[in-house]
Amino acid sequence: MLDAGSGLRATKRQRTFDEILANGIALFREQGVRRTRTEQIARAAEVSPATLFNYFPNKGALAEAWVRGELDELVASAAAGSDERGLRPALRGACRALAAQANDMPALRFEAWRSVGRGRASDLAPDHPLVAAALQEQIRERIRQDLPARLLAEQILDALEAGLIAGLRAGSAPDDLLRELQARLDLVLDGARKRNERIALPRARGADAEAP
Repeated sequence: MLDAGSGLRATKRQRTFDEILANGIALFREQGVRRTRTEQIARAAEVSPATLFNYFPNKGALAEAWVRGELDELVASAAAGSDERGLRPALRGACRALAAQANDMPALRFEAWRSVGRGRASDLAPDHPLVAAALQEQIRERIRQDLPARLLAEQILDALEAGLIAGLRAGSAPDDLLRELQARLDLVLDGARKRNERIALPRARGADAEAP
Protein backbone atom coordinates (compact mmCIF):
# COMPACT_ATOMS: atom_id res chain seq x y z
CA MET A 1 0.00 0.00 0.00
CA LEU A 2 1.34 3.43 -0.95
CA ASP A 3 2.33 5.60 2.02
CA ALA A 4 0.79 9.02 1.28
CA GLY A 5 2.93 10.67 3.95
CA SER A 6 6.11 9.28 2.40
CA GLY A 7 5.05 10.59 -1.01
CA LEU A 8 4.39 14.05 0.36
CA ARG A 9 7.76 14.10 2.11
CA ALA A 10 9.52 13.11 -1.10
CA THR A 11 7.68 15.86 -3.01
CA LYS A 12 8.58 18.45 -0.39
CA ARG A 13 12.20 17.31 -0.38
CA GLN A 14 12.43 17.59 -4.16
CA ARG A 15 10.84 21.04 -4.05
CA THR A 16 13.38 22.20 -1.45
CA PHE A 17 16.23 20.74 -3.50
CA ASP A 18 15.02 22.54 -6.62
CA GLU A 19 14.57 25.82 -4.75
CA ILE A 20 18.07 25.74 -3.29
CA LEU A 21 19.59 24.80 -6.64
CA ALA A 22 17.70 27.50 -8.56
CA ASN A 23 18.76 30.20 -6.10
CA GLY A 24 22.34 28.92 -6.08
CA ILE A 25 22.52 29.09 -9.88
CA ALA A 26 21.02 32.59 -9.89
CA LEU A 27 23.67 33.80 -7.42
CA PHE A 28 26.44 32.05 -9.36
CA ARG A 29 25.33 33.91 -12.48
CA GLU A 30 25.25 37.21 -10.61
CA GLN A 31 28.45 36.92 -8.56
CA GLY A 32 30.42 33.93 -9.82
CA VAL A 33 30.95 30.65 -7.98
CA ARG A 34 33.89 31.71 -5.82
CA ARG A 35 32.27 34.94 -4.60
CA THR A 36 28.96 33.31 -3.70
CA ARG A 37 28.66 32.20 -0.09
CA THR A 38 26.50 29.33 1.10
CA GLU A 39 24.86 31.66 3.63
CA GLN A 40 23.63 33.82 0.75
CA ILE A 41 22.17 30.80 -1.03
CA ALA A 42 20.38 29.64 2.13
CA ARG A 43 18.94 33.10 2.70
CA ALA A 44 17.77 33.41 -0.93
CA ALA A 45 16.14 29.95 -0.78
CA GLU A 46 14.58 30.78 2.62
CA VAL A 47 16.10 27.78 4.36
CA SER A 48 18.53 27.50 7.25
CA PRO A 49 22.23 26.85 6.54
CA ALA A 50 21.80 23.48 8.26
CA THR A 51 19.00 22.56 5.85
CA LEU A 52 21.11 23.62 2.87
CA PHE A 53 23.97 21.39 4.03
CA ASN A 54 21.56 18.44 4.30
CA TYR A 55 21.06 18.75 0.54
CA PHE A 56 24.45 20.08 -0.56
CA PRO A 57 27.37 19.42 1.82
CA ASN A 58 29.44 22.15 0.16
CA LYS A 59 29.31 24.72 -2.62
CA GLY A 60 31.06 22.33 -5.00
CA ALA A 61 28.18 19.86 -4.64
CA LEU A 62 25.74 22.58 -5.65
CA ALA A 63 27.87 23.55 -8.66
CA GLU A 64 28.01 19.86 -9.59
CA ALA A 65 24.23 19.55 -9.44
CA TRP A 66 24.06 22.46 -11.88
CA VAL A 67 26.62 21.67 -14.60
CA ARG A 68 26.79 17.89 -14.31
CA GLY A 69 23.02 17.81 -13.93
CA GLU A 70 22.63 19.71 -17.23
CA LEU A 71 24.92 17.27 -19.03
CA ASP A 72 23.21 14.20 -17.56
CA GLU A 73 19.75 15.54 -18.40
CA LEU A 74 20.61 16.18 -22.05
CA VAL A 75 22.31 12.80 -22.48
CA ALA A 76 19.53 10.91 -20.70
CA SER A 77 16.89 12.60 -22.84
CA ALA A 78 18.79 11.77 -26.04
CA ALA A 79 19.33 8.15 -24.96
CA ALA A 80 15.66 7.72 -24.06
CA GLY A 81 14.70 8.68 -27.61
CA SER A 82 17.39 6.61 -29.34
CA ASP A 83 15.23 3.58 -30.27
CA GLU A 84 14.25 4.95 -33.66
CA ARG A 85 17.50 6.69 -34.57
CA GLY A 86 20.13 4.55 -32.87
CA LEU A 87 22.40 5.60 -30.01
CA ARG A 88 25.16 7.33 -31.98
CA PRO A 89 22.98 9.83 -33.90
CA ALA A 90 20.94 10.53 -30.77
CA LEU A 91 24.06 11.31 -28.74
CA ARG A 92 25.55 13.41 -31.53
CA GLY A 93 22.37 15.49 -31.23
CA ALA A 94 23.05 15.80 -27.49
CA CYS A 95 26.54 17.06 -28.36
CA ARG A 96 24.99 19.86 -30.42
CA ALA A 97 22.77 20.83 -27.48
CA LEU A 98 25.74 20.76 -25.08
CA ALA A 99 27.86 22.95 -27.36
CA ALA A 100 25.05 25.48 -27.69
CA GLN A 101 24.38 25.44 -23.95
CA ALA A 102 28.08 25.99 -23.16
CA ASN A 103 27.94 29.25 -25.12
CA ASP A 104 25.82 30.70 -22.28
CA MET A 105 28.38 32.25 -19.88
CA PRO A 106 31.21 29.81 -20.71
CA ALA A 107 33.67 31.35 -18.23
CA LEU A 108 31.20 30.88 -15.39
CA ARG A 109 30.49 27.30 -16.44
CA PHE A 110 34.20 26.53 -16.48
CA GLU A 111 34.50 28.05 -13.00
CA ALA A 112 31.68 25.77 -11.86
CA TRP A 113 33.32 22.68 -13.41
CA ARG A 114 36.59 23.55 -11.66
CA SER A 115 34.85 23.15 -8.32
CA VAL A 116 33.45 19.74 -9.31
CA GLY A 117 35.36 16.53 -8.65
CA ARG A 118 36.06 14.49 -11.80
CA GLY A 119 34.78 11.28 -10.25
CA ARG A 120 31.06 10.66 -9.90
CA ALA A 121 29.74 9.91 -6.45
CA SER A 122 28.00 6.69 -7.53
CA ASP A 123 27.58 4.28 -10.43
CA LEU A 124 24.77 4.81 -12.91
CA ALA A 125 21.57 3.00 -11.99
CA PRO A 126 20.64 -0.02 -14.15
CA ASP A 127 17.48 1.79 -15.28
CA HIS A 128 19.32 4.96 -16.35
CA PRO A 129 18.27 5.78 -19.95
CA LEU A 130 21.85 5.69 -21.21
CA VAL A 131 22.47 2.28 -19.64
CA ALA A 132 19.22 0.98 -21.13
CA ALA A 133 20.14 2.40 -24.56
CA ALA A 134 23.62 0.85 -24.42
CA LEU A 135 22.04 -2.50 -23.54
CA GLN A 136 19.75 -2.24 -26.57
CA GLU A 137 22.77 -1.53 -28.78
CA GLN A 138 24.41 -4.68 -27.40
CA ILE A 139 21.30 -6.75 -28.11
CA ARG A 140 21.33 -5.45 -31.70
CA GLU A 141 25.05 -6.32 -31.90
CA ARG A 142 26.01 -2.74 -32.70
CA ILE A 143 28.48 -2.51 -29.82
CA ARG A 144 30.52 -5.09 -27.96
CA GLN A 145 28.68 -7.41 -25.58
CA ASP A 146 31.54 -8.53 -23.34
CA LEU A 147 31.41 -5.40 -21.15
CA PRO A 148 28.58 -4.26 -18.85
CA ALA A 149 26.25 -1.72 -20.47
CA ARG A 150 26.68 0.44 -17.36
CA LEU A 151 30.44 0.65 -17.92
CA LEU A 152 29.99 1.68 -21.56
CA ALA A 153 27.43 4.32 -20.51
CA GLU A 154 29.81 5.71 -17.90
CA GLN A 155 32.62 5.88 -20.47
CA ILE A 156 30.37 7.90 -22.78
CA LEU A 157 29.46 10.35 -20.02
CA ASP A 158 33.08 10.68 -18.92
CA ALA A 159 34.23 11.38 -22.50
CA LEU A 160 31.59 14.05 -23.03
CA GLU A 161 32.34 15.65 -19.68
CA ALA A 162 36.08 15.74 -20.38
CA GLY A 163 35.47 17.23 -23.84
CA LEU A 164 33.15 19.87 -22.44
CA ILE A 165 35.65 20.92 -19.77
CA ALA A 166 38.52 20.99 -22.27
CA GLY A 167 36.49 23.13 -24.66
CA LEU A 168 35.47 25.56 -21.94
CA ARG A 169 39.05 25.80 -20.71
CA ALA A 170 40.27 26.62 -24.22
CA GLY A 171 37.48 29.12 -24.85
CA SER A 172 36.36 27.13 -27.90
CA ALA A 173 33.65 28.49 -30.18
CA PRO A 174 30.45 26.39 -30.27
CA ASP A 175 31.36 24.78 -33.62
CA ASP A 176 34.83 23.82 -32.36
CA LEU A 177 33.39 22.49 -29.11
CA LEU A 178 30.84 20.46 -31.06
CA ARG A 179 33.60 18.82 -33.10
CA GLU A 180 35.54 18.08 -29.89
CA LEU A 181 32.52 16.47 -28.23
CA GLN A 182 31.54 14.40 -31.25
CA ALA A 183 35.12 13.23 -31.82
CA ARG A 184 35.34 11.99 -28.22
CA LEU A 185 31.93 10.33 -28.50
CA ASP A 186 32.92 8.56 -31.73
CA LEU A 187 36.17 7.41 -30.16
CA VAL A 188 34.29 5.66 -27.34
CA LEU A 189 31.60 4.19 -29.59
CA ASP A 190 34.09 3.01 -32.21
CA GLY A 191 36.15 1.35 -29.49
CA ALA A 192 32.98 -0.25 -28.17
CA ARG A 193 32.43 -1.93 -31.55
CA LYS A 194 35.76 -3.72 -31.82
CA ARG A 195 34.83 -7.10 -30.33
CA ASN A 196 31.66 -7.31 -32.46
CA GLU A 197 33.17 -6.53 -35.84
CA ARG A 198 33.09 -9.36 -38.34
CA ILE A 199 36.66 -9.90 -39.55
CA ALA A 200 37.30 -12.12 -42.55
CA LEU A 201 39.76 -14.92 -41.84
CA PRO A 202 42.94 -14.98 -43.97
CA ARG A 203 42.87 -17.48 -46.82
CA ALA A 204 45.11 -20.50 -46.59
CA ARG A 205 48.39 -20.40 -48.52
CA GLY A 206 48.05 -21.74 -51.99
CA ALA A 207 44.29 -21.29 -52.01
CA ASP A 208 44.45 -18.99 -55.02
CA ALA A 209 46.62 -21.41 -56.96
CA GLU A 210 44.27 -24.33 -56.22
CA ALA A 211 41.12 -22.45 -57.09
CA PRO A 212 39.66 -23.39 -60.50
